[in-house]
Amino acid sequence: MTLLSPTAAAAHAQDVLVLSTGDIRIPLHPALPPAPARGADQHYRAPAGDPGLRAVIAASASAPGAAALDAGQVLVAPGARQAILAVLRTVLTGGRTEVLVPSPYWASYPHLIEMAGGRAVTVPGEVGDASPDIEALEAHRTGRTGAVVVNSPRNPDGAVASAQSLRALVEWAGEHGITVLFDQVYRGVAVTDRPAPSITGLYPELPGHCVLVDGLSKSHALAGLRLGWAIASPATAAGAAAVASHFIGHTSGPAQDTAAAVLAGGEHERQRIGKELAANLDLALRALADIPGLSCRRPAGGIFLFPDIRGWLATAPEDARRAPARWLAEQHRVAVVDGAAFGAPGHLRLSFALPAEQLDTGLARLRRALLPADR
Repeated sequence: MTLLSPTAAAAHAQDVLVLSTGDIRIPLHPALPPAPARGADQHYRAPAGDPGLRAVIAASASAPGAAALDAGQVLVAPGARQAILAVLRTVLTGGRTEVLVPSPYWASYPHLIEMAGGRAVTVPGEVGDASPDIEALEAHRTGRTGAVVVNSPRNPDGAVASAQSLRALVEWAGEHGITVLFDQVYRGVAVTDRPAPSITGLYPELPGHCVLVDGLSKSHALAGLRLGWAIASPATAAGAAAVASHFIGHTSGPAQDTAAAVLAGGEHERQRIGKELAANLDLALRALADIPGLSCRRPAGGIFLFPDIRGWLATAPEDARRAPARWLAEQHRVAVVDGAAFGAPGHLRLSFALPAEQLDTGLARLRRALLPADR
């Protein structure tokens, strides 16, 4: 039986302060009048997405000085995870069904890989360093390896892969016929001045064995819109669209219309989100700075902190050692996600993408729970 994703939106008791969310909860968008139930004819749309939206996405993802991406390389999907699933179902063929997944990793990757008919192979990595370790990847590569997943900025720890490491990965994967699935859904979150390196900025054209995944959920605080995409070689994009035609049909027409408008004029909004998040990040780091047994790196991107609590756990109550996130929710009324869900036990994931007052209250509860009783 497949369990509910540990990062899925969940209902909590009213008195629980939720720091576990994976979306941006800061109120940013103006209230709009309610739309009519059906404002126009709602016909089927193309499985790959509207041509106009695909062209806008291709243009927005094209790096300055590089060849422009083509609309035919874009698959629009109702969320990035559906795009990932369609791509994996396309590229995991000919017995090459193993996918290398460096840890820590987004909790849904192994499940999406399994749903696509593949098998996730965890490659041990380091918290705070998302640069692919080619030696570690090579040690886990077999004749059945079909793809490798790289997430930068990374969920759960906000780590970013360097441009040099991405070049090395692309070259290594190309030598062995391995697809690189590069998930950059957090890259557009403007919490830092410099965006994380992207594969599209490293080569004159997107290499044929590379797939770029992105969306509007994080960059524009539109998780509920459910609009993501994959950019790949024309052949891979066409194959993924064929897969999507069976299990998606097409992405919601109104969602696509909204996405086109956002991409055309949403830069000011994106930057405003980033300023609020940067202030929240400073607030959260100060709150966690002096807790004995806890250490927390400053993330290079994204919306999460991933503190290491292994030192704290050594002297923690037994219930906390066994299930720290459950203990925090039940005993201290603050919800976070256990790092074990990301392949990194002994850590906690918490979001700073919340209204400042809510974040401050949640951090205060977390501090009270983790500080020694005599302080």
